Amino acid sequence: MTGHSSFVSKAWRVLRWAGLAAVVPAVWACTSRTLEAPVVTPTQTVTLQVTQKINSDIDILFMIDNSSSMTSMQQKLLTQLPTFMQVLQALPMGLPSVHVAVISEDMGAPSDTDIGCSQSGDNGKFFVTPEAPCTATTLMAGANWIQDDQAGATKNFTLADPMGIATVFQCIGLLGSNGCGFEHQLASIDRALGSDNMQPDQNGVLQPTPPSSNVGFLRSDAYLGIVMLTNEDDCSAPASGGPLPVFSLNGGMQSISNPDGPIANYRCNGGPLGAHLCDDPTGPNPTTPEQPPLVAPPDHQGTAAMPTLNLSNCVDNGTGSSALIPVTKFISDIKALKPDPANQILVAGIIAPATPYSVEWDPGTGTASNELWPQVQHSCGPATGGFGTNPAGQIVGDGSFGDPGVRETAFINAFGANGLVYSICDPTYAASMAAIAAKIGALITPKCIAGTIQQDANGHPNCTVINELKTNGSNTVQQVPINACVDNATAPCWSFLAANDPTNKCGAAGHALSVTPDPNNPNPDSLDSLIQCATCVPNIPTAGCPCLKNGKDVAGCL
Repeated sequence: MTGHSSFVSKAWRVLRWAGLAAVVPAVWACTSRTLEAPVVTPTQTVTLQVTQKINSDIDILFMIDNSSSMTSMQQKLLTQLPTFMQVLQALPMGLPSVHVAVISEDMGAPSDTDIGCSQSGDNGKFFVTPEAPCTATTLMAGANWIQDDQAGATKNFTLADPMGIATVFQCIGLLGSNGCGFEHQLASIDRALGSDNMQPDQNGVLQPTPPSSNVGFLRSDAYLGIVMLTNEDDCSAPASGGPLPVFSLNGGMQSISNPDGPIANYRCNGGPLGAHLCDDPTGPNPTTPEQPPLVAPPDHQGTAAMPTLNLSNCVDNGTGSSALIPVTKFISDIKALKPDPANQILVAGIIAPATPYSVEWDPGTGTASNELWPQVQHSCGPATGGFGTNPAGQIVGDGSFGDPGVRETAFINAFGANGLVYSICDPTYAASMAAIAAKIGALITPKCIAGTIQQDANGHPNCTVINELKTNGSNTVQQVPINACVDNATAPCWSFLAANDPTNKCGAAGHALSVTPDPNNPNPDSLDSLIQCATCVPNIPTAGCPCLKNGKDVAGCL
């Protein structure tokens, strides 16, 4: 994307520790759940939520902006892919079963004039062909995404690991810069995963309907990771068989006299069709969010010949006046893909910072060169003396730049602790890609109870377990207390996996919970187990914990 074109511009689970003795400070997050805590003497209690009905498989979708001027930023991303994959390969269970796919932002932009975009663009379809300078992906015939695992049992390419998977991705991911300049990042993700058109299956359960070539990528029992690389905010408009007003002249001129303004990316942000609402701190209504204006208002900064306007608190325009799809629609669509989205979905973006936010007015093009046309200043980019890049933004010298990602930031932040935002103008994406991979690892790594678990009077682990499940498409959470298998309980019952059990992924990190299936609910929609255990405090004499053998032991120590 270029900043000044007349038509287009470019872009769990919670681990909570509570100290029950003065020697351990209390750090506790309240929840809506109530557990009957085990009876303990001076110990520390750990409460852990473990998702049972899911494995460590992960489906990762990369949305890579391929509009003008994105090539250098794509290259920075691809350079860090080996680091990204190495983090996943170094997980305790090794490389999980991964599906990796690449899409562009191009969903087209139907217009009544030539704006350099097709009707429907790439329509969310995965890229699988080699991009120059690469000449061969080594993907097997018919492969529409990359897949691999620690043992290589699902591997669908011939390059040798551990570098193979990253190399295949690098071969596919340099998408170039010929995509539509009106970027539909969120709509492309929605379409690629089929979450934009959920349809009931034979049992009446809503299922995603992605493009036919994407079917099979998204696994119902896998985690989902979404990573975006883009330098302009989302401009996702509804699909249409004919010209859309936001991309069209609508009988007007390519001029500021057009009621919607000249066709440029500013239509996605401001004016009567814009998807941003901002406060104008120096305007007549400083705390009333409004669409950024087409014409510089009286309170503008700068000069009459070169006006600017500093705005604040910009958010997605969900009032209905915008020509774009509300961000809330994409949030609900993606979250509907998983029964427990807070613990099963991660969304990360290497995007332009949402602040600072300023509008500048530059000379128009062609016969409108005597007019002043609005555009949002880059929130990060090269120093330009105040025009082009906001001087209060992130100033860089490597050619990277980006416009405030207001809608994208709102989308990512909707996923809470599993929403990660990094700057596209960072000189390297090493830290951001490593952090994203580490967060994915934390999401899918089995949750383990560390330390020595106190034993009760019967010599059994001093723990309580409650199953939380949803069934038959209901959002109601059922809570079912579970007895320990060691107490000869009937199913469902809980136990800890033996250290040498091949399904125990905790290793030396701690104790891995195992819960037998519930015959009354053999196939729930979602299943979490809440386990609370008393663990021994080092060097504190406690019954049910290892004896200290220092003359201070208490009765019942082990």
